[in-house]
Amino acid sequence: MFNLAGLVAVGDEVLSGEVINSNAAWLAQQLLSVGIHTKWHMVVGDDVTAISQALEWMHQHVDLVIVIGGLGPTADDLTKDAVARYYHRDLIVDSTTIDYIAAHHGRNIGWQESVSRQAQVITGATVWQNPHGQAPGQLIEDVSGVTVLLPGPPRELQGVARDFLLPWLRQGPLSHPVIRRTLTSFDMDESVIAHQLLPLLSGQHPKTGIYARPGQVDVRVESSTSPQQWVLNERAVAWIKGRVTSRLYELTHVDRTTVLIETLSQRQETISAMESLTGGLFMATLINVPGASLCVAGGAVAYTDRIKALYGVPVSILEQYGAVSAECALAMAQSIRQKYGTHWGVSTTGYAGPGGGDSDNPVGTFYTSVAGPKGSEVRRRVISADREGVREAAVEMALTLLWDMLGLSESYARPNFDEINTR
Repeated sequence: MFNLAGLVAVGDEVLSGEVINSNAAWLAQQLLSVGIHTKWHMVVGDDVTAISQALEWMHQHVDLVIVIGGLGPTADDLTKDAVARYYHRDLIVDSTTIDYIAAHHGRNIGWQESVSRQAQVITGATVWQNPHGQAPGQLIEDVSGVTVLLPGPPRELQGVARDFLLPWLRQGPLSHPVIRRTLTSFDMDESVIAHQLLPLLSGQHPKTGIYARPGQVDVRVESSTSPQQWVLNERAVAWIKGRVTSRLYELTHVDRTTVLIETLSQRQETISAMESLTGGLFMATLINVPGASLCVAGGAVAYTDRIKALYGVPVSILEQYGAVSAECALAMAQSIRQKYGTHWGVSTTGYAGPGGGDSDNPVGTFYTSVAGPKGSEVRRRVISADREGVREAAVEMALTLLWDMLGLSESYARPNFDEINTR
């Protein structure tokens, strides 16, 4: 039974940051689905010695080592050479792999040398043929440790992992399934939540972490499904909900924007928006959801006071309160709703920075408002972030406000479990 895994990504392009290591993120989630926690991620360049050293170190700390990439036909694809050295084995050309490549990818004589290189396998390895490429995956087992080699292109890696690695892991005894619950705040800073949850964060069970993203903070509680851990998980979540002085949302297996679009469509209600600092980002978020045309009527980017006035914001409000104010945000939402004849109107306005702002509304201040059939509401927030971060946070707050005014908070307040395991 494997409890801990280590991932080694190979490639100068990954080490330099030219290629983002998305493979490790995907693979760690898949391993968690079979009860294996990823303890280490490591990136090494195209160097036999460095790869061998990474293998040696990893095998001292984890049960299962997975090496990603470096299986191709070029001179700098050195993973197999390094792994063969580590296990004191030879590389041989696997005739079965050559036949598989020829059958699935054609028999062009011009690339026979390339095929031969990619068909090299480590003596004694279990070979997993690649359904989306040429270089196969490999499994090496002995007293030195268990190592899995996977191709680097994401489509190929995922194909080999789904077809061979995960089924192989499921054959053996699995540790308890993992349950992860995520509670999200859209209106409180990470440092404030961390202070409020300090007693829980300093403990080991259940595992609790705080993760900040633009416009939101996630509190994640993770444990196994053993009876004792299940009880601890339940108690921890209840304690968090009673401790954090912010409304917490618990959504699992659903995307919030998708739920908003589906809810509006099912109710046969429409929505429009007038955006200032977000510059169309709110509407873009909505229309990214398939089927948005059933409820999204349209929007306007009203960046200047003159354009806001053209869309119906009273000049008196702009002159008395300014464009960055609760009064202006409210008027924007109400005006666009009336002008477009929609059930719901949404607005955003604020100072994204780096310029602008004043003592009452410093840079990082934004207002969002939603006007609906039963009234209107406006919210204000001030955050410390760059221009993009402020704009993204404003979109998140607008989505949250719309969510609340649609009455979805109660519908999705029930406990949801993200059970990432299953055989």
